[in-house]
Amino acid sequence: MWTRRKYIEPGLKPNYERIKMNKYKLITAVIMMLTLLISCGSKPESALPENWAGRGEVRVYEVFGMDCPGCHGGLEKQLNALDGVIDSRADWTSKQVMVLIDPAVEVSDATIHEGMKRANFTAGERLK
Repeated sequence: MWTRRKYIEPGLKPNYERIKMNKYKLITAVIMMLTLLISCGSKPESALPENWAGRGEVRVYEVFGMDCPGCHGGLEKQLNALDGVIDSRADWTSKQVMVLIDPAVEVSDATIHEGMKRANFTAGERLK
């Protein structure tokens, strides 16, 4: 007849509460990671957003220091606060930011680089 193997020393009982807590911790960690990936993730922006067509000049810059999905929000907020910037979209996976510039306002690359620096990122070269 088959018997159950005992992996526990004789006289010691398994701590079922601890095993149950470890299961809950693992499930909670998986749920938190999935939530982070879904809520904070940004899809790569290969094309211009629909509402940008014909509204102004679009510039694309290289950005160094964006290493996680949450990084792009601070950069976009800082760039959108600049005079002459209508909107901006950052993508942490491609390490680029697209900036929509108001055609009526003169905005230099140095101004955009300064905005990136204030957001604690290193500005790369202008790609487009």
